[in-house]
Amino acid sequence: MINFENRLKSLKERRQGSRERAIYESMESLSANNAVLRGVDVRKSEGYEKLKEPVGVQYAIGAMAPVDPKSTEVSINEGNRVADSLIKSLNNRGEDVTKRLQGSVALDIHIKGHSDVDMLIVVNNPVNYETPAVSTSNYTPAKDPRSLINIIRDVRNKSEVILPANFPATDVDCKGNKSIALSGGSLARKVDIVPAIWFDSIKYQKSWNECDRGIKIYHKDNHEFILNYPFTHIKKVNDRDSAYAGNLKCVVRLLKNMVADMPENKKRIAKKLSSYDLASIAYHMGDSLTMPSYMRLGLIEKTRSHLSSLMQSKAYRDLFFVPDESRKIFDNDDKVAALEILTNECTDLAKAIFKELRPYLTNYDSSVLVNKAVM
Repeated sequence: MINFENRLKSLKERRQGSRERAIYESMESLSANNAVLRGVDVRKSEGYEKLKEPVGVQYAIGAMAPVDPKSTEVSINEGNRVADSLIKSLNNRGEDVTKRLQGSVALDIHIKGHSDVDMLIVVNNPVNYETPAVSTSNYTPAKDPRSLINIIRDVRNKSEVILPANFPATDVDCKGNKSIALSGGSLARKVDIVPAIWFDSIKYQKSWNECDRGIKIYHKDNHEFILNYPFTHIKKVNDRDSAYAGNLKCVVRLLKNMVADMPENKKRIAKKLSSYDLASIAYHMGDSLTMPSYMRLGLIEKTRSHLSSLMQSKAYRDLFFVPDESRKIFDNDDKVAALEILTNECTDLAKAIFKELRPYLTNYDSSVLVNKAVM
């Protein structure tokens, strides 16, 4: 049995922080102490909380909604602040780099108000390009005598020195192979700095659209590059979400919130499907995403059906690739185990909300959710 009151509490805290945190961030300490003792809640009431609907419906609608745009803006601003400071210092040390935002915040599919921010720090020149080049005249010989792998190693090493100096009160964790993590101190959000180089694919050399441009992330311990196409992923998800009136991102947020609310033993398995994988699963729902905004409760049933189909057939699962087509979504058995957990969770959610809406019916009827309007 799902305890929706507990889930609503967890959802609220993910989106806006704890009641106590919000109080201490909004007033001086003595007043804050008194406010906490009196049970005051300074967090604003969101749309899903004002619905005159059962708590399960409130949870579902809230789980699909984006976090407050002002909170997202703070996350982006903090990522830019750290990246700009680092870029200036790297430029002063002879490194030509730029920045890009990637990840869940870039797509607005994050589920936490205080969400981590991924900032790529990308070497501008020289670039790595796919051969045979469409036109060699587009690329001039590099002036830097270092190899690209050594340039990015130097950028990483210099960043590990610069960031603690530029943000002395902040905890700077350099143990990650792909990123340097900053948190605390003057930062309102955790920021991950990801050193990388450009990879100009043949497709990019023909289009000159950044969505076709790859990046190669530096792996510190292995001293090697890992190729990704984050801008292709972002564009494809954004385009399909627009085609379905925002419903794709609603499903991604719903899936991520379901995972966040699982007990730890289930969550450990379910998290084998990354945020990237969950977005890819929702991406392939196709016309199942066709739903007016006031009938989004039906997306739960559509998602349940999609997950069940994926779970039941390996041949069906194998049809689906991530949006940039670089790999299959379900490329290992751990992800299939995660899918099973997620499918069962979505089924339980659908049935629990159905029971709220039709308490006297014993057999689940999918049409109840699909036809339910929530104004």
